[in-house]
Amino acid sequence: MVRSFQIYLVLISLMMASSLSMQAMAKDMETKSDSLHQLQELRNQNVKRLQELDSALAKKFEDPKMQNLEEEVETLKAEKSEHILRQEFLDRLIFQLDTKYTGGDLRAFLEHALIEMAKVDATSTASNTVGLWKFLKYSADAIHRLPEQKENILAFLEGYMNLSISNPVLPEEYLAARNYTNGSKSEQGKPMSRDEVGEIVERRLNIKPVVPKPSSAAATPATVVTAPAVEKH
Repeated sequence: MVRSFQIYLVLISLMMASSLSMQAMAKDMETKSDSLHQLQELRNQNVKRLQELDSALAKKFEDPKMQNLEEEVETLKAEKSEHILRQEFLDRLIFQLDTKYTGGDLRAFLEHALIEMAKVDATSTASNTVGLWKFLKYSADAIHRLPEQKENILAFLEGYMNLSISNPVLPEEYLAARNYTNGSKSEQGKPMSRDEVGEIVERRLNIKPVVPKPSSAAATPATVVTAPAVEKH
């Protein structure tokens, strides 16, 4: 009788453990699916922007009255180069998440994956002249320093990417200047220069607390009325 009860308890424990394990696996699969969908959406947006840039470049050469052609073409080409780097970054990150993420802390996984990607890029002889290694390393450092544990980590990376990949700002500058939204979507939409980021940081650091003005009664000193002196004869 006692042995049967012990076997029953063991079976119940195993069933509970199996149920918890299945729940954890389902949650991990959902996290992976949602993250891949989010990255794929970013990739699709980036592809669309590249197509728009190609179209804009072609139109510049078709306009016979175009002035400042060289300047405008160079501006478009610079933006295209930035988006090509974003495309490469997103392709690599999607591959890492799809093939290597098996569950657990997504934030810790991305930090480690970005460091490994930076190592590969820095030592690769096939890497282009700009390379992604600096942005990848800075991104990993920024994730490590991020204080908000519940923030959407992919939205955080999106915001960093949107500043600039070719000329990434320092992690501490991004953390100081980034736009905090609702933790699920980044509002920053175009590359920012170091000077622009520096100005944002400086403005935030120079914000002075508002000192309440004293009330009119306290601020206005009492008027003392002095009687005129009486002249004695």
